[in-house]
Amino acid sequence: MNKTTKNKGKTNNKNTRKRNIVIFIVVAAIILGSLYYHSNQNNKVLKNEYTMGEVGYIDDIEVTLKDATYINNGTGIEVTFEITNKRDNTITITPDDYFVFYDINKVQIPNKYTNDKNIIKKDEKITYKLQYDVTKKELYEIYFYSQVVENNIKFSFASRSINSDINESSVNNIE
Repeated sequence: MNKTTKNKGKTNNKNTRKRNIVIFIVVAAIILGSLYYHSNQNNKVLKNEYTMGEVGYIDDIEVTLKDATYINNGTGIEVTFEITNKRDNTITITPDDYFVFYDINKVQIPNKYTNDKNIIKKDEKITYKLQYDVTKKELYEIYFYSQVVENNIKFSFASRSINSDINESSVNNIE
C-alpha cells in the first residue's frame, strides 16, 4: 500500500464520521423539536368536573358553563353554555342527549328550551341555552355527553351563583 492510498482512506473515514455526526445532530434536532411542539399543543388540564366559568374539554369539544338564572319565579333554571367544536367535522347538538340534568332521585329532567342553532361547524363557537323545571336546592349538576362512547364531564354550580331573572320575557313557553 502506498502513501496516497493510506491518506485517502483516512480522509474517507474522517468525511464519513463528520457526515454521520451531522446526520445524527439533524435527526436529534427534528425529534426534540417535534417532542417540544407536541408537548405544548395540549396544555389543557383534563378533568371530569368543572365549575361555572371553567372551560371543559372532552373529545375535541370545548364546553363552558357561562351563566345560570332562576326563571318562572324560581320554579325553573336557565343555563347558558358556550360550545366550541374543535373536531374535524360538524356536530349536531341534541339537548337531552348532550346535556343531562338530574333531579334529586337521579331522574333526567327534560330541557324545555328550543335553540335557534343546533349545528356547530368545525372551529365554530356558539352560545347554547337550556331550561329546566327544578326545585331549589343547594348544588346543581349538569352533565355534558360528547356522544363518543360514554364519555361525559360534569358542571357543578351552587345556588348562590345563580342569578334571579327579573325579566321573564326570555322564557320559551313550550307546552
